[in-house]
Amino acid sequence: MIHDLKPYAEYKDSGVEWLGQVPAHWEVRRLKQWLRINLRVLPESTPSYFEFRYIDIGAVGTGRLLAAPQQLRFGDAPSRARRIIRSGDTIVSMVRTYLKAVYFVADEGPDLIASTGFAVLTPNEWTEPKYVSYLAQSDGFTNRVTAESIGIAYPAIAETRLASFEVAVPPLPEQTAIVRFLDYVDRRVGRVIRGRQRLVGLLEEYKQALTHQAVTGRIDVRTGQPYP
Repeated sequence: MIHDLKPYAEYKDSGVEWLGQVPAHWEVRRLKQWLRINLRVLPESTPSYFEFRYIDIGAVGTGRLLAAPQQLRFGDAPSRARRIIRSGDTIVSMVRTYLKAVYFVADEGPDLIASTGFAVLTPNEWTEPKYVSYLAQSDGFTNRVTAESIGIAYPAIAETRLASFEVAVPPLPEQTAIVRFLDYVDRRVGRVIRGRQRLVGLLEEYKQALTHQAVTGRIDVRTGQPYP
């Protein structure tokens, strides 16, 4: 399918090393000029009984949650539980950046709070929200975040540094088309993976059955045939 796709008619040099050439009519913008970053935060005056669901760095992989959000009360929550996130936001880890923790908040409800170790990217009205997520999950972007991080055991990137990243911004209709295409590819790849996982499971069952038959003398391992 990808081989059938045609390139754009004209390209230009983006001036950004990791981007290279981009379609001539696309814009190159800094994140802070395109999106709102860390727009909402829980104030210290929040009542101690206020309950929310909390997402920490370890609960996020690249494009998916590794664990369900924790149910916490503000009075019992860690001090880093402060970033308010809403549907349409993308969260990007600024600490332990080698994990490449990026997650798109599709429809998670109004009570979701993330660690201050995340940058929360909030799109504006002329941006397709999920395009932000796909861009932030791309190898070029995550590798740049990792490369710009400081520290060995606990590498981190400053919010100001992340906000200065330059990215390619197509017009809104093209953002929507890109998301539609990548969603389609994601569904197809997911079906293949699930099919392979089922196959692996069946093969594992087959191996276990053969093992049981072999160690209980039900088959002759020299011939693979049942004993008389």
